[in-house]
Amino acid sequence: MRLAIILVGVFWSFFAYGQRYLEGQVWDEHGQPLPLASVIELNTRVTVTTDKQGRFQLRAVGQDSIFIKVNFIGKRSFTQKYPQSALGQLQIIRLQDLSLRLDEVTVLPTFTNSGESNSSISIDRQAIEQLQAFSLVDVMNSLPGKKTAPLDLNTLSTLTFRGTIGGNHDFNNSRGIAIIIDDTRISNDANMQTRGLSRGGIPSSTITSDGYSDSYFGNQSTKSYDTPFQGIDLRDIPVNNIEKIEVIQGIAPARYGEVTNGAVIIDRQAGKSPYIVSFNINGGSTNSSIAKGFQLPGNWGALNFNGSWGYSNADPKDKVKSFNRFSEGIVWTTTTKRMKNTLSLDFSHRKDDKKQDPDDETLRTSRFSNFKVGVSNRWSYAVDKQLMQRIQVNAAMSFGKQESYASYAINQGLRPIANMDTSGIYEGVYLNQSVMTEEHILGKPRTASLSISSNGIWNWANVQHTVSYGVNYSLSNNGGRGVISDPNRPRFVGTNHQNLRPYSFENIPAAQNIGIYMEDQFKWMIGSRELSSNLGLRFDLQNGCGTIQPRINSRLKWNERWTFTGALGVATKAPSLADLYPGPTFIDYDLITATTGSIDPSLYVLFTDKIIVDNSALKPAKSLQIELGATRKDRWISSSMYAYFKRNYDGFTALSNFRRYVLPKFNYWLNEETNKYEYVPSGETLAVGGFWDYSMTNGLQSDSYGVEWFLSTPRIPLIQTSFSLNTSFTYTYNKSATNQAVSREDRIYVDGDRYIKTVYYEPLETTGTFLMTKLNTVTHIPRLGFVVNFSLDLNILDRSSSVSSSIPIAYIDDQVYYHELAAEQRSTEPFAGLNRLSSDARTVRVPFVYGTINMGLEKEVGKNIRINMRSYNLFDMRPYRLVRLNNGQEQVFNPNTKPSITIGTTIKF
Repeated sequence: MRLAIILVGVFWSFFAYGQRYLEGQVWDEHGQPLPLASVIELNTRVTVTTDKQGRFQLRAVGQDSIFIKVNFIGKRSFTQKYPQSALGQLQIIRLQDLSLRLDEVTVLPTFTNSGESNSSISIDRQAIEQLQAFSLVDVMNSLPGKKTAPLDLNTLSTLTFRGTIGGNHDFNNSRGIAIIIDDTRISNDANMQTRGLSRGGIPSSTITSDGYSDSYFGNQSTKSYDTPFQGIDLRDIPVNNIEKIEVIQGIAPARYGEVTNGAVIIDRQAGKSPYIVSFNINGGSTNSSIAKGFQLPGNWGALNFNGSWGYSNADPKDKVKSFNRFSEGIVWTTTTKRMKNTLSLDFSHRKDDKKQDPDDETLRTSRFSNFKVGVSNRWSYAVDKQLMQRIQVNAAMSFGKQESYASYAINQGLRPIANMDTSGIYEGVYLNQSVMTEEHILGKPRTASLSISSNGIWNWANVQHTVSYGVNYSLSNNGGRGVISDPNRPRFVGTNHQNLRPYSFENIPAAQNIGIYMEDQFKWMIGSRELSSNLGLRFDLQNGCGTIQPRINSRLKWNERWTFTGALGVATKAPSLADLYPGPTFIDYDLITATTGSIDPSLYVLFTDKIIVDNSALKPAKSLQIELGATRKDRWISSSMYAYFKRNYDGFTALSNFRRYVLPKFNYWLNEETNKYEYVPSGETLAVGGFWDYSMTNGLQSDSYGVEWFLSTPRIPLIQTSFSLNTSFTYTYNKSATNQAVSREDRIYVDGDRYIKTVYYEPLETTGTFLMTKLNTVTHIPRLGFVVNFSLDLNILDRSSSVSSSIPIAYIDDQVYYHELAAEQRSTEPFAGLNRLSSDARTVRVPFVYGTINMGLEKEVGKNIRINMRSYNLFDMRPYRLVRLNNGQEQVFNPNTKPSITIGTTIKF
C-alpha cells in the first residue's frame, strides 16, 4: 500500500499540469498593440509571439515566478520577473523606441547571464548602430580580446575564438565557429574553390590575386579571397537588418552542432518598422542600406525587406583593386493562435576584382565572386502537452555560384609540357610559352538542412525541468565545372614537378551528416542557494563517424551579489567536401628533353604518376572545453571573470607523402634523314625522389588556456559617464603534425659512398601568449540625444615562440631512401654532427606595451535622424622599432596604422 501511494505521488508530480498562465499585452509608446513581439521565458527558454492585438500567454508549470524578456524590432527590450500573484491578471507592457534620449543605452558588447552559455556576450541593435559597421567584421572586432582594426574591405576576414597561433590552427578554429542566422547555420562545407590540397597542401591550394596599391595600407602582397578550408568570410554578412547578436565563446548548448570553437547567433528583424536608410563612408569605401517592415492586412502577418550595398576601392587614384557586395532579403512572418511561420529569401553577391595595372608588364588580372541564393522556413506549433509544449521544424536550402580566376602573361619561350591525365611513360610536347595563361575554378555549392525539435516542461521532486530534444540533418554538394585548365597553357610550368590538370566537381558525392540531442534545463534550491543547469547530450554521425558530446552549463547563485559558474563540453566539426575530395595529383618527371631550339624537331619523354588521394576515412575534428567563472554585482560595480581550458584535437591538416621512383634511362638521337628524334631504353635505371603530394588527416592538436575579466560601472550622474574594462589572456601550445625537413648543401657520407641529402628533426613546437586590455568610457547625455565612446586598446603582451628539436631522427640519402635513426645512433658520428644549436629557436614578441585610442560619436537629431562618426587611432599613435630576434633575424615592429575615420547617417521615416 505504501508503495502504491509513493507511485501515485510520483506519477502526480510528473504529470501535474497546472493551468496557470501569465497573460500580457505588448504596446508601443503610444498605446498601440505590437504584433509579432517575441516573449521569452528566461528560466525555461520557452518563446511565444504576440498576436494581432499584441497579446500573449505563457503557461507556468510549478514555478514560483516567471522571468520574461520581450523584444521587438526597433524597441528597447523589456525584462521583468512576475510573482505568482501576477498570474491570471493581464499585464500591460510598454516598449520604448530605441533612442539616445532614453535614460540608459547599451553601445558596447556585454557579458550576459541570460544567454545560451555561461559566458555569452550580447550585442544589441543600439551597439551595432554605434559601431557603424560595414559588415559583421567590424562588429566582431569590438569583442573583448579582439583588437580594434581600421576598415579593410579588400582583405577577406574570418573569425577565431580563444587561442590563435596562425596557420592551419586558425583555419580549424574559424571553421569550427558556427554562424547561425535565424536558427539556420550558414554552411561553408560545399566550398571547393581550391586547386586541390593534394597538389601543394593547404597554404598553396587557392588561387591568389596579385599585389596592389592601397591608399591607406600601402603596397599589398598577393592575397587569396577563397575560404575552402576556413570559416565564413564575414565581409559577406551585412548588419543593417540584424536586431541582436549573441556570441558563444565557451560551451554551446547541445542543440547546436558543428561548434568546436563557438557560435555567433544572429536574430534578424521581423515586424512592423519604419523605413530605415543608412549611409557610411570611409575613404574609398562606402556602405548604404535600406530596410522596412510592413504589417499586412488581416491574417497575412508582417513582411520585412532589406537591401545593402558595399563598395571599396583600394586606391581611388588607379582603381585597380575593388570590392563589391550586394545583398537583399525578404522575411515573411505569419501567426495564428497556435502557429507561427517565417519564410526567408536571401540573395547576396560579392566580388573582389583586380584589373590590369597599366604599369604591370605581366598583364595580371584576377576576379573572385560569390553568388548565393538562400531559402529557409521556420514553422512552429503550440501543442501544449506536457512532454511536447511546442514543435518546431526548420528547413533551409542554398544555391551558389563561385568563381576564382587569375590570368598572367608569361614569356618563357620553348618549354616541355606534360598533358596526360593518366599514369605512365609517354611523349609530351614542346610548346611556345609566350602566352596568356589562366587559372579558373567554377563551383556551384549547394546545401540543405532540416531540423525538428520540441520541448516539454514538468516538475520532479519539486524541481522544474525543461527538456528540449530534436534531430537535424544536413547535406552539402557541389555541381560546378571545377578546375578548368588548358594543359597546353599551364599557369605554372613544371612547378615542383607538377602541372595542373582539369578536375570536375560535378560527380563528387554529397556529404551528409545527422545529429540528435536532448537537453534538460532545471533550477534546484540548495538551502538558500539557487543552482540552475543545462545538461545536454548530443550525438552526431559525420562522414560515417559517430561521436557522443556531453554539454554542461551550470550556474550557482550564492547570494544577490555572487554567482559562480562551471561548464564542460565536447563538440565536433565535420570534414568539408574540399577535405574529402581534393582531386588527383600528377607528378611529372622528365626523362628526355631534346630540342634544336624549335618545336620541330623536339622530343619530350616523361613519366607521370596520377595519384588519387583517398580521404574517405577522415573523422570529424573535436574539441574539449572546461570553463569556470564568477560574477559579482553591486550598486557601483559589476565584474565577471572566466577561466578556461580548451583542447582542439583531430583537427584537419595536410600531411606530405614522400614518393620515390625507379625509372628507365633512355638513349636518344636526332635522325638526320627524317629530322626527328628517336630513342630506345638504355637498360639502366635511375632512382629519383623528393616528390611530394598531400593528404588530409586528423593530425592537428592544440591546447589553449585563458582568462577573461570584465569590469563595468553604471553611469555616474555627475559626469554622465560609465566605465568598463575588458582584459583577455591566452596561452596556446601546439606541436606540428609533421617532422621538420632540412636540406643539406654539404655532403655527409654514410655507408661508404652514400651521403645525406635531407635531415629530419622532430616536429616544431609553437607557443603563443597574448594579453590585452580594452578600457571604454561611454558618456551619454539623454536630453541631448548624444553619446560619445572612447576606447583604449592596450596591447601588453604578444609573443610567439617556435622551438625546434636539435637532434636528428631520420634522413634521406642520395639514392632517395628514407632511414629512421635509432636512439643510440643519434649520438654517434656522423649523425651527432647534425645536431642543431639552440639559436634555431625563434621568438617573436612585442618589444613594448602599446595602445590605440579610438572614438565613436553619435548624435540624434529629432527622433528620426542620427549622425555618426567613428575614428580608429584618433591621436595617430604609431610606435616604431627595429627588433632583433633571438635567432639573429631582424624585424620591423610598426603595429598601428594612421587614423581611419568613418562618417555616417541614419534616417527613419
